Amino acid sequence: MTTDGRTPVPTAWRRLGSRRDIQALALVTAAYLAFFAATRQPDIGTLLETTARNVVPLAITAAVARPWVQRILRLRPAPGLVLHVGLAVVFSLLWLWLLTLAGAMLGGSSVMRFVVNPFLEGPAADWQFFQGLFVYGLLACFCALEQPRREATVVLVDGPVATTPHLVRDGDTLAPLALTRLVCIRGADDYSELLTLDGVQLVATRLGVFEALLDPLRFVRVHRSAIINLDHLQRAEPAGGGRLILHMTAGPPIAASRAGARALRARAL
Repeated sequence: MTTDGRTPVPTAWRRLGSRRDIQALALVTAAYLAFFAATRQPDIGTLLETTARNVVPLAITAAVARPWVQRILRLRPAPGLVLHVGLAVVFSLLWLWLLTLAGAMLGGSSVMRFVVNPFLEGPAADWQFFQGLFVYGLLACFCALEQPRREATVVLVDGPVATTPHLVRDGDTLAPLALTRLVCIRGADDYSELLTLDGVQLVATRLGVFEALLDPLRFVRVHRSAIINLDHLQRAEPAGGGRLILHMTAGPPIAASRAGARALRARAL
């Protein structure tokens, strides 16, 4: 929860099922309706069935792939490009498989008994596969437009070792954050979870930003996804392999990596 008692909702989560998604689905449906009406000229019942047979599998495939696309977009360009190529192939194959399954179910005597036959073969199957690659590219561009602008400043401080209360921004809301009450910070993609003696607050700031701003004499990055306040460290227990389990004044124990454990041991007297 935030410091005012509200449960924070990340911006990316709020976008799921947004008006833009509904508009995109309506546009795709209208495009399929117009295409089948112009090329096949079926009756209205067949037109709606054929459109649904194509749109529903596409919507399911896009919904499954979208979270993975958003994760890949946060990576560096080189590994992201490789993963995009692999996911595009999976996207196309999944869409083709769902099209085949939908055709079998709608063409059978009942939804419980049906025979799966190839939906497309030869050049038509190849065309459908490349169509899936194209649609995946559109989905990736769509998700890229929704990525939060990373240049926005969400933590306001007087300097990297400021001791006065910081202001953190969650959307349009500003709330004070006293460093003396900050126990630890956990990173999660583009967001960070601030654990204080007053509760938990989620802010749209990467963990690396906090690491650069906070006093390194008091705050130590003990894991790639965790920074602790040494003032709130109660004890550190060995966890094997050079790692440590850190017990804080609040919250669950934190696992320190080998590098984080070395940084803590270097401070021991």
